[in-house]
Amino acid sequence: MKNPTRWLFGAHVVEETLGSERVKALELWIQRDRGKNSADLARVAREKGVRVRWALKRDLDRLCGGESHQGLAIMIVAPGAGDFEEFLSAMPEGERAQAVLVALDQIQDPQNLGAIARSALCLGASALLVLDRRSASVSQGAVSASAGALQKISVFQIGNLAQTLRQLKELGFWIYGADMDGRPSWEVRFNRPFVLVVGSEGAGMRPLVRAQCDEVAAIRQAQGAVASLNAAAAAAVLLYEAARQLRDEAA
Repeated sequence: MKNPTRWLFGAHVVEETLGSERVKALELWIQRDRGKNSADLARVAREKGVRVRWALKRDLDRLCGGESHQGLAIMIVAPGAGDFEEFLSAMPEGERAQAVLVALDQIQDPQNLGAIARSALCLGASALLVLDRRSASVSQGAVSASAGALQKISVFQIGNLAQTLRQLKELGFWIYGADMDGRPSWEVRFNRPFVLVVGSEGAGMRPLVRAQCDEVAAIRQAQGAVASLNAAAAAAVLLYEAARQLRDEAA
């Protein structure tokens, strides 16, 4: 079955998408009277095999649901589930030995997906694993929140996260979960390669997913703080702690 497609829009998003080697674009719409760098974008798109359509503003308005598009919209192929095994197989042995993956267990807020992608890319993760159901997808809101990260980091859709984590453990990956009931993050040793699992905004990790974790890490907070950090902030803190440990080892 072919992967679904979706539209993204806005100058920054379109430019990042055309410059990405990880996102497959199919069609680019450019507002006829847009000017600016439209001719250059059309040339780059055609060189990459992307269809170009010069459209009226009203057509772009309709396509983008009336949201601001800055005269540009691009159709992409959504991330697929079938590529993940190929991705791992193609990863050089030395790179895989140090790999960091981030798995999202029913994260539903596109803003959180985008923010986690941004932190993951900045802190050395190789890929994001997202569920193909009951989860935020690589949408306009997520891409915008990621500041371009979702066009630069590999994203794979997973049908059964618990099963995928079991398979990764068999390949030598350690599995770490993020949960406020876990051990303080500074006491957790982040062995590599590893997967950081971040649960949903409300319920956290599901029991079958949590059961696959070798260890669960918590972020201790100051007295009187709010109940917990949100999913994106927690992911950033734990990825930073893992990166810090690696840096200290190399020092």
